[in-house]
Amino acid sequence: MAEAFAIIGLTSSILTFIEFGLTITSAARTIYRTVDGNVPEIQELERDLNEIDSRNKEVLKRNTTSPLSKAERQIVSTVKECDDISGDLRKLVARLAKRPAAKSKAWESSRIAIQAVMSRNELETLRQHLLRQDKKIREGLRSLLERDRHSELVEALSSIQQAHTVHDINHDMKFENLQRQIFEISRSEEDNLSRLVAEVTSLRTKVESLNKESELCRRQARVIKSFYFTEIHRRWDKIDDAAENTNAWLFHSSEVSFSSWLGSDSRCMYCITGLPGSGKSTLMKYAYDHPDTFLGLEKWAGPSTLCRAAFFFWNQGFEMQKSQAGLLQSLLYQILRQIPSLVSLVEENKQLHEIWQFSELKLLFTQIMSETALTTKFCFFIDGLDEYDGDEEDIAKLLCLISESPHIKICASSRPRTVFDKTLWSEQYFLAMQDFTKNDMRNYVRTKLRENSEFKALEKLDPDCTMVMDKIAEEANGVWLWVDLVTRDIIRAANRNEGTRKFHEIFAGFPRKLEEYFALIISRVNPVYRKEMARAFLVTIYEVQPLPLYAFYLLKKEEENAEYASQEEICRLSESKVRSIGKTWKARIHNRCSDLLVVDEGKHPIFLNQPVDFLHRTVRDFLRDWFQDKLEEEIKESFVPPISLCRIMLFFLKKQPRGHLSSQIHYNRMISLVDELLYYAREAEKHPYCRDSELSPVEDILDAADRVNSSLMQNVMKNHWTYVRDPPRSRGLDEYRERGNCNFLALAIQARLFKYVSAKLEADTRRLVKPGRPLLDYALRPRRVTPLALPYHSRRDEPNIEPEIVSLLLSPGAKPNQVVHSHEDRTVWALFLISCWESVKRGEATEVSKKAWYEVSKMMIKHGASRDCFNSIEGQELSIDGVLSTIFGEDQASNLLEQINDQMLNKGNTWSGWISSFF
Repeated sequence: MAEAFAIIGLTSSILTFIEFGLTITSAARTIYRTVDGNVPEIQELERDLNEIDSRNKEVLKRNTTSPLSKAERQIVSTVKECDDISGDLRKLVARLAKRPAAKSKAWESSRIAIQAVMSRNELETLRQHLLRQDKKIREGLRSLLERDRHSELVEALSSIQQAHTVHDINHDMKFENLQRQIFEISRSEEDNLSRLVAEVTSLRTKVESLNKESELCRRQARVIKSFYFTEIHRRWDKIDDAAENTNAWLFHSSEVSFSSWLGSDSRCMYCITGLPGSGKSTLMKYAYDHPDTFLGLEKWAGPSTLCRAAFFFWNQGFEMQKSQAGLLQSLLYQILRQIPSLVSLVEENKQLHEIWQFSELKLLFTQIMSETALTTKFCFFIDGLDEYDGDEEDIAKLLCLISESPHIKICASSRPRTVFDKTLWSEQYFLAMQDFTKNDMRNYVRTKLRENSEFKALEKLDPDCTMVMDKIAEEANGVWLWVDLVTRDIIRAANRNEGTRKFHEIFAGFPRKLEEYFALIISRVNPVYRKEMARAFLVTIYEVQPLPLYAFYLLKKEEENAEYASQEEICRLSESKVRSIGKTWKARIHNRCSDLLVVDEGKHPIFLNQPVDFLHRTVRDFLRDWFQDKLEEEIKESFVPPISLCRIMLFFLKKQPRGHLSSQIHYNRMISLVDELLYYAREAEKHPYCRDSELSPVEDILDAADRVNSSLMQNVMKNHWTYVRDPPRSRGLDEYRERGNCNFLALAIQARLFKYVSAKLEADTRRLVKPGRPLLDYALRPRRVTPLALPYHSRRDEPNIEPEIVSLLLSPGAKPNQVVHSHEDRTVWALFLISCWESVKRGEATEVSKKAWYEVSKMMIKHGASRDCFNSIEGQELSIDGVLSTIFGEDQASNLLEQINDQMLNKGNTWSGWISSFF
């Protein structure tokens, strides 16, 4: 698209030159205006010509990729003629300019006047040349901007407008008005020279404005689009709208403090809490959209601009639906759409095709909040804090940081959580769902049941139906999901012409707890399908994110042939087969899993479509926490879900689209699939059925994955395919440079696959040595950029390194003091300590990680780690004493230093004894 606008930039520069030339040739005497003997007109002419040359190169470069249109060639042809005219203009200006050495101002003025008269013919010739160029430019512009010609420029402008429409960007684009004005001016045939010069000036101004406006809008669209992700609206769309005549109590100021909070200057967050399934998300959606919310916030905002944004955490969804990165990226997307001028805060050199890192998002969010402190007020609605996939202290800390600003309000919801009670909520601005929903539930049940003609007819005959409706609301305990499920069962009975007695039986027999209901649903699944049901549920318990529907077909295929993925050919899946299997398996999923799994008709963000999700988060919680043992009993054989998931990921790797293997889309898809496979491989190694075995249960699958991607990428890149991964961002001195020396074993070490790495080193110890970063460095600093925030990257109950793998590498001879040339000749030991030191300084270190670092430090010292490891670091006053103290505290640092001294002493004694015995 940028290429289409290069011709507009060139046109603007040529018009500037023509404007200058016509001004000079029509008012030659004005050239006398000089300062200190300089000739500013010559300097201006040089600037114009340099600009034309630069712009022309852009256009000609574009010509090598796509041929120029007739109108574009016409504009380009004027460049050579402008260059020829410039020579004559230079001579003219030189003759008519004031000479620095002139002794008499009067005589010099007379000389210039005489020269102007003598140059009349030359001036007229130049004018005619310039007028011809002006005519050419106008004709070219008309052709470029005529809508019915469908020129590349018009299509590019239309594409920008479409992007603004798609992303609902709040920017009043001036394209159409500028196009119309340029078109009208370019059609003019003015004879009067002074008015013609003014017209050229106006045309040049309009073209420059079009160029600037297009560049501004194009950048806004590109930046804002970079914050968009596929699942950004998925959770919002899945939340039911509030039923008619429900939730109105939220704005009853006598009962609820929400309205007073909206208009107040209080920095307290507003908290909505409630039991699972109590309708928190529906209420949050209702509150965000309600006109009274907007009116209340406008009162608070006053003359400031009001900006609202919402985010709904969804733990069983995809990565961006349950992470801090997803939260900030979604909020930034919504903010920038509403206030696109803030796009200017995004760095110009930011690669917008790359995934936004959390650190970048946090920095930009902070900059925007600071930049808008005096002009804008923000209100964020953040639902489901308890569904954040990480430590609750982390999300609480982030929200506290955001809400510190007086121009930001936050309304948040969560299940009851002690952490949030202590750090986020206030007694004044707080509501519990169960305190307000009973009447709403009663109205909802009545409305829903009376919408059913069979029930409505029966109610006229038997008033006892009303009693059933009231009982449902009384027994619900504030849980909307329970109300909805009971009501649905009664409607089904009514549709089968059952009577009031059956309605009472359904109500009386309906479990009062959701967990009991889910167990009842599972018990009703046909015994023929129960084994497949159990396999499907167990796999969904282990999945990192919802699987596409096709995966459940593969799960069935695995029962028939466990080696199906390894034996599958590398080729793209046919769309017809995907559609056919999707149609068949949507019904089968319902037969096997009833309503507890739901098939979405949208695209999967990584591969294929129709992601399969739980009816509600409470279903997954129930299966994982209460029912997993019973599911395993249903299978009556050893079944390791992570191994099945590894096979599914291998199959998907083989079926990757092959159209654009060098594109960022392909890289991200491939890496996402690989990272999921690696995560499941580690889960397989830890699974109870595999834990006691020394062998990796998925070694063959991992090897196959490496071969598949190597095969796919062999004609795309010279390095190993893992080189396409982006290295982690530097954190001060903690830097990560691959220099192309990547391999799959290093990636397996980063993924903490102890059994797989052990098998590979045992098979060939030469694998321990590799160019670039040593394998030991990967084990000590396993940070890597992953499109998915995998659970072992976010849980605080696991360290960020695996001491067992470090020990595995040290045993056959990995060296702590090995120099890493790609990292300024620092040793592996020094790089490890620097990484730990940076983590502690930045507040990222957890106690469980520190414990692992201490254990690893003792191992490294035992294998000869040097005390002088920081001597080669220039410009940094680092000492091992200070670094160890910062990381571990004085006591543990002293213990480690003592161990280093003991090792050095023992080494000295060994040499002394050897020398003595020799002599």
